[in-house]
Amino acid sequence: MGFRRALLIFSGLLCLTSGAAVVAPAAAQQGAPATRTEPAPSGANAYAAASRFTLGFLTSGVEGTSLQMASDLARGLNDGPNLRIIPMVGENSIQNVMDLLFLKGADLAVVQSDVLSQLRRGKRLPGIEERLQYVTKLHSEEFHVLARMKYLCLADLTGRKVNFGLEGSGTAFTADAVFGIHQVKVQPQYMDQATAIEKLKSGEIDATVLVSGKPSAAFDKITHEDRVHFLDVEFSETLQKDYLPAIMTKDDYPRLIAPNETVGTVAVSTVLAVASAKAGTEQHRKVTRFVESFFSSLDKLRQAPRHVKWQEVNPWLPLSGWARFSSAQGWLQDHPQPAAQPAGAVPGPGSGPGAGDTLLPGGGAAPDETRALVQRFLQNQEASSGGNREELFNEFVRWYQQKNPN
Repeated sequence: MGFRRALLIFSGLLCLTSGAAVVAPAAAQQGAPATRTEPAPSGANAYAAASRFTLGFLTSGVEGTSLQMASDLARGLNDGPNLRIIPMVGENSIQNVMDLLFLKGADLAVVQSDVLSQLRRGKRLPGIEERLQYVTKLHSEEFHVLARMKYLCLADLTGRKVNFGLEGSGTAFTADAVFGIHQVKVQPQYMDQATAIEKLKSGEIDATVLVSGKPSAAFDKITHEDRVHFLDVEFSETLQKDYLPAIMTKDDYPRLIAPNETVGTVAVSTVLAVASAKAGTEQHRKVTRFVESFFSSLDKLRQAPRHVKWQEVNPWLPLSGWARFSSAQGWLQDHPQPAAQPAGAVPGPGSGPGAGDTLLPGGGAAPDETRALVQRFLQNQEASSGGNREELFNEFVRWYQQKNPN
């Protein structure tokens, strides 16, 4: 009896408590309205508020230069709730563009500049020129062709087994373009660089191609003692729309290039791309905040121990065939680049660089072949970009000074 009585008393108390809970709000409504205070954001709400300016940064993969550069950006620019960059390992330029357009949380992506031409030709994304924009050209990534010693030029690889990197990668479609322009038909192989290096050593393949910023760690485990060397790639006029001239020396690969040797090749620009966004949208505000912080911090990013490729980043350089993100263009207009000539460069007389007689660094007259090359370079780059002629000329001179240090 005692237990049942206790149980009944306990049940009654529950009923009374529940009734009070129901009646209390009704009673409160009859009296003066209570003052309501909004609680401060906490937990998930606080995290969401702090994430308004968080940007996902897609890189070109673990073998490329961009992952380290993205890490440099995150360490240099992250500022609590004001700005946060999250590096994300991407797959290749084509996939990065697709992710940029359709994957939630992907706000910035590193892609090769020739990807836009590739997408135009393939017609996979109609109107891609209006949907994809760039913040800045970042740096050049050199076109490496490492071949067995018995092959002396690109044409010698005709009919041979040449690794083009992973299928669908930026290296693969750039290799396809460059070999196609040079009319060298090979047997493309598709594998990662580590596997390709081992097969090159054993003679199972004849060459491997890699598009990466020099020096690339992909070649750390192979030397000239393995009877391999880099092949020259001619910078033909047909390549000038999407590519730049480049060189590699012993300073880049001391175990693969002799002290007195210079390897001429081509390079593709890497681009910091964004999806087009209308002013006033959340996406536009996020990218604008990033642009302002990024451009204002370039001097800091160029300092050691950050990646040496930051030295090449010049946001004032135009990019052929691409439209600039509006906030990036506005920042550059508000912050004109100080007029400066590269060391030792003396432009020809006339209305600007390249006008009249083209002079080489140091004041010497340019040979006809070099003069023609610089004129074609300027014309091809300006044709689609409407770019700054002085900056384009300076870029060519930087290449020429590397190729002819004396």
